[in-house]
Amino acid sequence: LDTNSAHDRLQISSDLRTVTWSDVPQGRPHHPHRFQRWPQALCSESFSSGQHYWEVDVGSARECCLGGSDVSWCLQKRDDSFSVRHGGVVTSLSVPQPSRRVGVHLDWDAGLLSFYSADSMAPLHSFHQTFTQPLHPALGVGWGLFYVGVIK
Repeated sequence: LDTNSAHDRLQISSDLRTVTWSDVPQGRPHHPHRFQRWPQALCSESFSSGQHYWEVDVGSARECCLGGSDVSWCLQKRDDSFSVRHGGVVTSLSVPQPSRRVGVHLDWDAGLLSFYSADSMAPLHSFHQTFTQPLHPALGVGWGLFYVGVIK
């Protein structure tokens, strides 16, 4: 994770792989890439070609959102219902067996971003898009929500 982008209420682990919400501001200095509104942090790597896969443990969270800004591709979980969001459009999904882990597959060259139930690799949703800029995975927590996704 990139600590320069981390919202001030997020605590980043020493190995830079885990983020948790903190009731106490972390006192980070101002940085132009720091999230002010959304409680998230960008990953230090960005992708501008190739295929990439990662998984997120959402546990038994009542609510979670993978991709939490208006320039991201979002998978949202609320109780046992799922929806996807991009560009202000929300679409409800039918997910018969909710998973504790969500897989994210990015095929940048093909313009494909897919979310999976990682336990079974059952597809949840795919976005088809022509990517023109590097994409950054983002992780975040706060107010009972969990975020991870791809920010352009």
